[in-house]
Amino acid sequence: MPTSFRSLAIAWAATLLVVFGGISLLEATYDPEAIDPVATEVDAAAVDAGPVEPVFRPIPVQAMPELLEMTDQGPLPTIAADGARPFETYSATPVQAPGLAKIAIVVTDMGKISRVTRRALADLPEHVTFAFSPFGQGINGWAEQARRANHETMLMIPMEPANYPQDDPGVLTLLVTHTPEQNNKWLRESMSKLTGYTGVVTHKGSRFTAAVESMRPVMRELANRGLMYVDSQSTQYSVGPSLARDMGVPVAVNSRLGFIDEELSAAVISERLDELVKVAQRDGYAVGIARPLPVSMDSIKIWAAGLESRGAVLVPMSQVANQQPTTP
Repeated sequence: MPTSFRSLAIAWAATLLVVFGGISLLEATYDPEAIDPVATEVDAAAVDAGPVEPVFRPIPVQAMPELLEMTDQGPLPTIAADGARPFETYSATPVQAPGLAKIAIVVTDMGKISRVTRRALADLPEHVTFAFSPFGQGINGWAEQARRANHETMLMIPMEPANYPQDDPGVLTLLVTHTPEQNNKWLRESMSKLTGYTGVVTHKGSRFTAAVESMRPVMRELANRGLMYVDSQSTQYSVGPSLARDMGVPVAVNSRLGFIDEELSAAVISERLDELVKVAQRDGYAVGIARPLPVSMDSIKIWAAGLESRGAVLVPMSQVANQQPTTP
């Protein structure tokens, strides 16, 4: 019995030694400054608050010198030495609207008629994207005003339609009969007309965009210059979207063949806009293309005002990049 008691006492003494020794070791090694209470509070707050929304960043109004290549044809967009691309640099802050369908609207032919461009700047809601014509006058000044009002800017690239030359988009038109060198020359000529834009929108092009060998060098040029590609869907046979995805070019596709204002009727345009809501609710994202016609701008303004009540929101074109289904 005494032996058992002695053994038990020894075991308790050893246990107490371990416990108090551990406490002493912790006290000796504990560094209260090793834990950052501020960081801990921030982390806890971030967990409580959920996903952090992007801080609003105004679109740069002036073109960034590091994103320009000065050439004999004029200034061309380029990827900066640090890897920054015009696409990201000139894009608007994404719209945070969880659970709402996202719709991007681009209005083309900006800069061709001053009073029309002025009205678009005054009337069209924020986040409508402006696509400028390379044939416009003073388009850099207009584009700077657009970016100041938080409108992303893009450039229209004229391409050969199926009924060319009866339907001639202009002297800068890319043609399937041209060599890649000739088409790249005209492409760069168009790109030099504007600075500070996120990417390009095809103008016409029902024949050109369906020709793989003609489109591939164009897409390679866009990839090398860090630009986005928006296919206007002048034909259902366009190879542009698939080539863009293969080459890493940010891409968005018109959700219908042609403009939403093919018929100059407010009622019809409203129906087309409502169709975009349905597409966006199905796919998450949708794209519409319109012209700067009075009836079109009035319809877009009225439609956008009540958009959130229908479960959708207007977003900049860059936010739709690579978000649409690869097939309709």
